Amino acid sequence: MLWRGFAASAIALAAALILTGAAAPKGKPREKDWTGTVTISPQGYHVQGNPQAAIRLIEYVSYSCPHCGIFEMEGGDELRERFIKPGTVAYELRPFFLNEIDKTVSLLAYCGPPAKFFGNTTQLLKFQHDWLRNPTRAQAQRWSDPDWNRRAQAMTEDLGLYAMMEARGYKRAELDKCLADEALAAQLQKGTEDAFYKEGVKGTPAFQLNGQLVPENTWPALRQRLAGTMKGFV
Repeated sequence: MLWRGFAASAIALAAALILTGAAAPKGKPREKDWTGTVTISPQGYHVQGNPQAAIRLIEYVSYSCPHCGIFEMEGGDELRERFIKPGTVAYELRPFFLNEIDKTVSLLAYCGPPAKFFGNTTQLLKFQHDWLRNPTRAQAQRWSDPDWNRRAQAMTEDLGLYAMMEARGYKRAELDKCLADEALAAQLQKGTEDAFYKEGVKGTPAFQLNGQLVPENTWPALRQRLAGTMKGFV
């Protein structure tokens, strides 16, 4: 009788807890992943991460610069996971033109909505060693066509970038429309000139941290600087 009474009481208590929503404690709220947040800076560049982050990192990047490709391969994943994802760092990327390949590839990176920009950039830089090459004599002729649209399309075709971007869901007509965006190309060219003449950027990759150009241009060195900066905000 005693056991039956205890069992009945236990069942009644469990039912009451379920009805009141107190059957199981709630887990810790999941932290926000800021890598999916992309905004546009007042200067017109893409910013990944928490727009209100205390640490603001700007990278000046040339898509044809091997050191920029190495930086992405060595540090891109850790930068996103350790610094951007938790909302500690807002990361702004500014294309810096060293040649017409940079102009062409930047227009491809910008193609589509802002949310696709950083994925495009990661793909282009991480696999730079697959597509970046010197043109053959015939390709160099195609790349010197007086018409910009034909020139840009020739570079995109010869470097295998149509195929790369189509694998990311783009249509060729959409890519050609982006390559023809002369207003954006002019805007990014002016940004390059401003960075060179007004901000002291002389090569890539270059980094500005909270408004100051820093000497570090490799991931191991920049990671150390970022970690030290984070301590100052704890």
